[in-house]
Amino acid sequence: MSRIFVSHSSSNNAEAVALRDWLTDNGWKDEIFLDVDPQRGIAAGERWERALNEAANRCEAVLFLVSKAWLASVWCRKELNLAQRLNKRLFGLLIEDLPVGELPEDLTGTWQIVRLAAGRDHVMLQAILPVTQEEVHVTFSAEGLRRLKHGLEEAGLDPRYFVWPPTSDPDRPPYRGLLPLEAEDAGIFFGRDGPIVEALDTLRGLRETTPPRLLVILGASGAGKSSFLRAGLFPRLARDDRNFLPLPVIRPERAAINGDTGLLAALEEAYYIAGIPTTRAKLRAAVEAGTQELAPLLQALLDKAMPLTPDADAKPRPPTLIVAIDQGEELFRAEGREEAQKLLGLLRELLCSDAPALIVLFAVRSDSYGQLQEAQMLDGIAKIPFDLSPMPKGSYAEVIRGPAQRLAGTKRALEIDDALPDVLLKDIEAGGSTDALPLLAFTLERLYVEHGGDGDLTVAEYRSLGGIKGSIEAAVERALKAADADPAIPRERAARLNLLRRGLIPWLAGIDSDTGAPRRRAARLSEIPAEARPLIQHLVEQRLLATDVNKDTGEATIEPAHEALLRQWGLLDGWLAEDAGLLAVLEGVKRASRDWAANNRDRAWLSHQTDRLAAAERLSARPDLAANLDPTDQAYIAGCRKAEAAAKRGRRLLQGAVYASLVAIIIGLVGWINQLTIADQWRFWTVTWPYARANVQPYVLSAAKQQALKPGQSFKECAQDCPEMIVLPAGSYTMGAPPSESRVPAYVLDIPQHTVTLAKALAVSKYELTFADWDACVTGGGCNGYKPGDEGWGRGQQPLVNVDWYDAQAYVAWLSRVTGKTYRLLSEAEYEYAARAGTTTSYPWGDDIKLGGQAMAVCDGCGSKWDSRQTAPVGSFQPNKFGLYDMAGNVWEWTEDCQHNNYRGAPADGSAWLAANGGDCTHRVVRGGSFALPPNFLRSAYRVANSPVRVNYVGFRVARTLATP
Repeated sequence: MSRIFVSHSSSNNAEAVALRDWLTDNGWKDEIFLDVDPQRGIAAGERWERALNEAANRCEAVLFLVSKAWLASVWCRKELNLAQRLNKRLFGLLIEDLPVGELPEDLTGTWQIVRLAAGRDHVMLQAILPVTQEEVHVTFSAEGLRRLKHGLEEAGLDPRYFVWPPTSDPDRPPYRGLLPLEAEDAGIFFGRDGPIVEALDTLRGLRETTPPRLLVILGASGAGKSSFLRAGLFPRLARDDRNFLPLPVIRPERAAINGDTGLLAALEEAYYIAGIPTTRAKLRAAVEAGTQELAPLLQALLDKAMPLTPDADAKPRPPTLIVAIDQGEELFRAEGREEAQKLLGLLRELLCSDAPALIVLFAVRSDSYGQLQEAQMLDGIAKIPFDLSPMPKGSYAEVIRGPAQRLAGTKRALEIDDALPDVLLKDIEAGGSTDALPLLAFTLERLYVEHGGDGDLTVAEYRSLGGIKGSIEAAVERALKAADADPAIPRERAARLNLLRRGLIPWLAGIDSDTGAPRRRAARLSEIPAEARPLIQHLVEQRLLATDVNKDTGEATIEPAHEALLRQWGLLDGWLAEDAGLLAVLEGVKRASRDWAANNRDRAWLSHQTDRLAAAERLSARPDLAANLDPTDQAYIAGCRKAEAAAKRGRRLLQGAVYASLVAIIIGLVGWINQLTIADQWRFWTVTWPYARANVQPYVLSAAKQQALKPGQSFKECAQDCPEMIVLPAGSYTMGAPPSESRVPAYVLDIPQHTVTLAKALAVSKYELTFADWDACVTGGGCNGYKPGDEGWGRGQQPLVNVDWYDAQAYVAWLSRVTGKTYRLLSEAEYEYAARAGTTTSYPWGDDIKLGGQAMAVCDGCGSKWDSRQTAPVGSFQPNKFGLYDMAGNVWEWTEDCQHNNYRGAPADGSAWLAANGGDCTHRVVRGGSFALPPNFLRSAYRVANSPVRVNYVGFRVARTLATP
């Protein structure tokens, strides 16, 4: 990838070629885009304007060779405007001695100006022009060239990249296994050049905007978010110290503020690096006092980092502080909830101010993004999503060879067998696992540790480890075999496995109660049952578990090296599946007890009653799980037990009184029901029926017309402002995500794939329900008279928003009443059938978010003019093959179904899946994605559940089952 783009007038080809050659000689080989370069420029016949745009978009910095000819060139000014719009680093190189006053203000205000034509210290550069092969000689200022080189290095474009191995750790392994790469590993972080450039451009753009500034890196578990943040972005942000000052990365774990990787530790390290003397006690006091005290501390860091300027009167702009939260999903767990809420509250106040200037950066699993969106502390804060897709398979070769190449010429030189990358890549492709990247990283680390000492890694050595698929299982077996030498560990395999289970669950592995997905946990080593610790230590030695030491207490901590372990170790995955119910109960108890304690142990917060209390009591039958209940949890259950006993006594006392007054209550109830019925009937006969008789009844299909409908035909059962319906054929399809959609983790909502058969023809509304449709319902006496806001985007044919699931039910009830036909919401199986329209690709039009470069929907990255800003009028894009519009993007759409964490036990007939098989009907499935989310959320298979609340990115469409012959 060319990191440096050279913009020049064709009149200055000689200077441009000479500069390219000088840059190449100084280390920037193969990193320069020059349009006349026969190797890296624009090929004959290529569309030059588009090629230049694409090259400028991919680069990190643009060098403008400014001359009178450049100033007069319309195209050169276009390149300037494009670079400014893309937030690139800009360098103005004056190759003619032009006064600054002759330069346009938009150049001098934002550029780093370097004079290559001034002074007396000129050096002669020789160059050969392409095509003509003419030899030319160019003179540039030696001082100017030195300033250019220094400026490029400061901008994070040092041709040496990042020193590796780091001088502080010369024996650092080149492959890190399941652990995330850190800032010290920036020199061996390969395969993410494009996303790094895109993220840096986005951050530069955010720096220029007004607050709040919140960027969210979204990716599936196993996509490499932590390494991308720590080894990809942060070293480059730290090098660009004129513009950014990143705090050390915060990881919430169980103590987002006071933990070993919490906010307080990040502040302490930042002050140490800045050379500002302070104490942890002072920092803690400022954090506890809130942003009034914390903001000045952060500003002091920025003031210390202020770039120096030779002009005493010119006050440079301070850099922008970057506060990054890695594994942000940990903020929404029961453990450490109080500190998590405190941190979110601090971030909210800091984001809403510009003193100090701050960008908050979250790295969050895609399936936890909903929790971040719904976080009350961040309500109203615009969240800019950055979709980190799984690494392309073609980039894995860099991950394999790149680190070994950095060892060339050292005493640890490492040769990779020529055939090894191909064998590894073939195994990755065959596995089709979304954990391919962590599995590859783990396998490479094991291969290096076991066989790298002789200076090479071979295919035979790789096979001896069990390959990609068996690498984790083989490591577990090595740990069990190593236990043979430890007399404290039982010899019988069954006894050892029982010890492992007790040592891992629930201390290190649990179930996320919101998503039902396995999740890793960090624990103090002292929490692990004593009898299981020796065996657990063998997993540490095999790098399956990672340990650390708390800097304050000196106590050891431990956690799984990666969540991929929870999915790829079949035995552990099975244990988690068996214990999923009780683990969810445990999580629920701990979360409820935190709420109870936070509210002064108010009796109103004792939420475990009857069946929920009985489930919590069952934890006592599992001492290994019950041991995870702390004194607050146990006091909470005792409080629930006491409240339940009091309620039973109260119910017995009331029972006699209830019987005695039953007749009176029934009489009163009948009167009240009659009152409600009379009011409803009055509204129907005075408002709804006149509306239906004039606007609906004449247009309702007769039985004969309904039976005559054919697939593809449309009908509308009103004069205006009601849904136009498209007839869909009966049929079967494969529901869910195929393995080829590699960004889907192995445990998420949209698997396993299964066949669904819709036996009857179905009519589905052509468009998402519009404001005009809803307003007609209100006019016709329905929809509870509710008038949702339109966010200033307009009503009419804009898709309806700010309606919850119950509002949707009110609409279909009204429409059914005025037509005499049964209208309803779609089931999610019907929705996916309607969205796919016979396709099997990621989107209804193919596997790319665009079709032939044309925008096909509204999302964050779809290419439309409405992206990330607002909804588009319904029907603004091409329909799918069934003739339905906006089945992807624009707004999420409510379906009838309750939340289920996967498709195990799902209906095969297309019916709605409600409470059966553990359905959570407090959340309802939404489909289709929205204008504010990345393309991944628009996939036909993508599903997520939402609490039934009114938000500006959810609407719905309707369905009607047809009685066709």
